[in-house]
Amino acid sequence: MADERAPRVAIITIGQSPRPDVMPEIAAILGDVSYDEFGALDGLTHEAIVRQAPGADEFGLFTRLQDGTHVIVQARFATERITELVTHVDGLGYDLMVLATTGLFTPLATRTPLVHGQRAVDAWIAALVVGDARIGLIFPLPRQGAVLAEFGYGTLLQSAHATIKGGHSARLTDAVGRIAGSDLILMHSIGYTEAMARQVAQDSGKLVVTARRIVAGAARMRLAEITGQSVGSSSEAYSGAELLKRLAEPAASLTQREREVLVLVLEGGANKRIARALGISHRTVEIHRARAMTKLGATSVTELIRRALMVSQR
Repeated sequence: MADERAPRVAIITIGQSPRPDVMPEIAAILGDVSYDEFGALDGLTHEAIVRQAPGADEFGLFTRLQDGTHVIVQARFATERITELVTHVDGLGYDLMVLATTGLFTPLATRTPLVHGQRAVDAWIAALVVGDARIGLIFPLPRQGAVLAEFGYGTLLQSAHATIKGGHSARLTDAVGRIAGSDLILMHSIGYTEAMARQVAQDSGKLVVTARRIVAGAARMRLAEITGQSVGSSSEAYSGAELLKRLAEPAASLTQREREVLVLVLEGGANKRIARALGISHRTVEIHRARAMTKLGATSVTELIRRALMVSQR
């Protein structure tokens, strides 16, 4: 039986809370939930944080403080703070914890269900990487490119950084120019907004997805599993809807339910997870999925994703 109360969600970032630059967009995707914010740097003075700046050979993470300024801290220090904070929040009775950050690769063991931001992004990319698809990454700091390159996002990884001068939006135009040959652009930081994504999409003519949208979409799906409530389909929550729009309309139009299923299929969702998210049976998902694939003349999800990536932005 579905839980009718609003789920309680803990949103954890590597900076300081609250994050008015992040939470309105994430909250809109999550829907009817009660959430609290926690920052790994909460309670620290600016001076104490500045002392944790990375050295020349250290991996750093870019984040925002409560006063609106931006800083770079050692990844090692941020990981230690996050680990301590997650342990604390894990005992507070939340239905779901969301680690709303990328760049932290350490696995975290919790009793409370956890959406790990970096792992959610990794899973999303893994679902989309097909053949010679070229993934363009935009990230805040130059050295992050070398770290991300190790993950092999596609057979050709192109990357560009938008540095912190002036905030996350600085140098976006320059970054777009250096990934012009990509099929898909991922803005690989929770700090990049949907407005920035629209700017990049307009400048590049490519499909652009933000890390915050991926993480929030993963959290929304996880909440559906936990509460038994249907998440439906939402172009604001799932970039699968954008991929579907890029596909040519079949001669026999897709039904509404077929579209809902296909949106989640394009997000890499397994049939059982889609069934729980939409509140229908596993067998029903299989039927709608098969009918949609037949109408689109595709033999695999990989083929559909490839088609969507290779057409020009509508």
